[in-house]
Amino acid sequence: MRKLLATGAALLVCLAFGAGPVLAQDAASSVSFDGVGFDFDEALGTSATSTQVPGQPTDVEQPSGPDVPHLAFTLYGPRPEGAKVPRVGVAPGVVRFYRTADLAGSDQASQELEALTSLLSGRPDLAAFMEVTDDGSGDPLPFLPVFPAAQVIRARAQYVETPQLAGIAYVTAYRQDVYPFAAGDFWYTFQGLSADGSWYVAVDFVVDASMFPAEVTAKDANRIADPERYPAYLEDSIQALNEAAPDDFAPPLTAIDALVRSITFEGVPATE
Repeated sequence: MRKLLATGAALLVCLAFGAGPVLAQDAASSVSFDGVGFDFDEALGTSATSTQVPGQPTDVEQPSGPDVPHLAFTLYGPRPEGAKVPRVGVAPGVVRFYRTADLAGSDQASQELEALTSLLSGRPDLAAFMEVTDDGSGDPLPFLPVFPAAQVIRARAQYVETPQLAGIAYVTAYRQDVYPFAAGDFWYTFQGLSADGSWYVAVDFVVDASMFPAEVTAKDANRIADPERYPAYLEDSIQALNEAAPDDFAPPLTAIDALVRSITFEGVPATE
């Protein structure tokens, strides 16, 4: 039996076409649907819509590969009653839960699962993933959903473990060309597995990094247009992200970390 639960001083719960919006106006809210749940601070949103995403046929050809079945919680701000809510997954913050068995339907998604499983098994030093090679590339970290672009940097990478799940958290940015970063170009993500390995969890938030300019000027773009300058620019960007305080980002990274640590699964034995 599927259920949607939420707590807060003021609540509006509505179920329609397989999605369950929740509106709350206190400092923190709890949401649960289909056996998974989490808490979120008002800095991350005051509403959440849960949607069962059916996935696409395995023979769909697109750069990111076919979308696989998953449960998506889309977080957003308050809306007037009857107003449109954001499209599924189209918001600054989305929490996705994938059954690991369903990832076999996509070669690219399976590769992300394999990479994450390998990291959590071997626990290599994540500092190596924050290095930039001479050609401006580097080793990407696991990320779902799959993006049709290159993961150009990784910063603040760390392992995260709770009684319910284990994974990695980091700041990243994607690019299809050589171009500077604006403050709103970054993602803070958690990619993890439930304690029994049956769930893959992807917590993805667009964050505003105040240590970068609000907009990229033509002068900034021309300054790094030379591919030989780009690796140094990436290194400087990673250093700036690593040295920043959690509150230098909006929403603050501590609020996203708290969401991750609150995730629970029904029927999944917790580790000690």
